[in-house]
Amino acid sequence: MSPREPTGPDLAGVLADANAVGLNYVVIGAFSVIYHGYVRATKDSDLLVPDGLEADAAVLRFLERVDGTRLSDGKVLTPEDVMNTSNMRVHSRHGIIDIMCGGLPLLDYDTVARLAAHLEVGGQQGSVAALESLVGFKRLAGRPQDQLYLSNLEAIHGPLPLEPIAGAGA
Repeated sequence: MSPREPTGPDLAGVLADANAVGLNYVVIGAFSVIYHGYVRATKDSDLLVPDGLEADAAVLRFLERVDGTRLSDGKVLTPEDVMNTSNMRVHSRHGIIDIMCGGLPLLDYDTVARLAAHLEVGGQQGSVAALESLVGFKRLAGRPQDQLYLSNLEAIHGPLPLEPIAGAGA
């Protein structure tokens, strides 16, 4: 196996390293779908982090700790790269990690973090998107697989929360 080839996501490792460097985050994406009861495969770990210089510095510490490089070209990200993007897809020793900064109203870091649930994976503590945030993210993405996840979550939880998210269809 090539050293650049992802081996699959290691969420416990991601949480351990994020916690070690003081990165504020909420687990979103597939692992939040799994947390809420619909077990499915995933290729990456997804984190929502706050905006701002302090958060950018924590993201850089995290990237250094996980040997993170931009997935598309293997570049080690600089402070300028992190400051000037709202979405990073990186290769790391824990597999692929998507890092989203900030977010839209009702799906912004502060709101999602305030509503988040407690998560424990492999002895590591973290925060995971609440069902209402997860539903908002999946509605906003609107991909066919997201519609499938929403249907399966509805079968598990009953009617899903419906918050008015800018840009999201019903």
